[in-house]
Amino acid sequence: MLRRSSVRAVAAFKACAVPSKPGRIVPASSAAASGQSESEARRFRAAFAGQLRVFCGHAAKPKRKALPLRPKEELLRDASHHDVPVRRKAVRDLGKYKDDLDAISALAKALGDEDVAVQLAAQGAMAKVADTGDERTVRATLERIPSSCEWTRIAALSTLADITGSFGHATRGTALDLEVDEAVRGRLTDEDWGVRRAAMDTMAARAAADCAEAKDAAKKLLEDQMGTVRESAIKAIALLVPKGSREAIDWISPRLDDWHESVRRAAVVAVAKIAEKGDQHAIELEKSACDDRSWIVRKAATDSLALTATLNDLPSLRKLAAMLEDFDPLPRMAAIYGMAELCGVGHRKAIALAEARLEHRDPGTRQACVQLLEKIATQDMEDIVRKVEERMDDEDEHVRDSAYYALE
Repeated sequence: MLRRSSVRAVAAFKACAVPSKPGRIVPASSAAASGQSESEARRFRAAFAGQLRVFCGHAAKPKRKALPLRPKEELLRDASHHDVPVRRKAVRDLGKYKDDLDAISALAKALGDEDVAVQLAAQGAMAKVADTGDERTVRATLERIPSSCEWTRIAALSTLADITGSFGHATRGTALDLEVDEAVRGRLTDEDWGVRRAAMDTMAARAAADCAEAKDAAKKLLEDQMGTVRESAIKAIALLVPKGSREAIDWISPRLDDWHESVRRAAVVAVAKIAEKGDQHAIELEKSACDDRSWIVRKAATDSLALTATLNDLPSLRKLAAMLEDFDPLPRMAAIYGMAELCGVGHRKAIALAEARLEHRDPGTRQACVQLLEKIATQDMEDIVRKVEERMDDEDEHVRDSAYYALE
């Protein structure tokens, strides 16, 4: 988007240009007007465009030079500095000292820092300071798991997910790797809900596809008292089970009535991820979620329905069209893009459903229908073009703007 201060410059550029071939704009002083060669005209346009970008503030910024790596001793000292930003930067840079034992030890200590920003920096740096599955980093991180601080346990579990290899990696199955499995398994029943969630995430990231142990652990945590743990369990199931698993959908579907909106959202997203295209059971679950009391869930359900429904599924198409009438803008936007992706250009039924709502009492719905018609209607549909033109006189300025850009 151009800045307001640059509108006059753009107007000047358009004024000094004359049409040449269809879809092209050429400056008036080009070959057609002054006899210049086509290559000279192209150079002129490029120079003018460059000047315009500079005027509008869009000129390319020079690349910043990489700063030299600070001495390790200085970083080790700053890793225990009283100021959080100083500690965070020092910990981040320690990750650049590959295979350095002092750096690994300092990063392991930083996983127990009192500030979460430093812990996150240590987690990222630990994944860079040595190769995946390196015994030194894994051992140092594993030693932080029994910490009395729940934040340290969470950081250590999350770090183990990053620094240990996925299933099938060369370092999996060793004695140390089995210790990691045991430590993660033991934290699934931790007294702190954040630790339980981190343990579930780590187990799912390390598990093989369709791993029975990981699935059983996730099923148990679907009944956890904390919503964020239930959400993590749902995501783990969607990650582990094979595509089209009706059993997994049946595990998750009761969570569509969960009191926690983030759990309901995770459930409807997981249903779409697991279900095969056209799965009617999943589609009915997604339709019901489209009527949820939370706009966050309705938006996710609209996205999910558009993914699962098929082109000729008219009931699903009507439900997506009904979401154009939602009182929140984000579900409406999801319906616009969902219908456009599902139906494509020229789909008569989708066009008719949008056309029927062009005079809806809610201006947000009228605007959504105009925006949808912009994506799926064609210029030769004169009746649709005329009705969109009528929206340029709409009482709502947003509808008028959308109609203008649809016809531009």
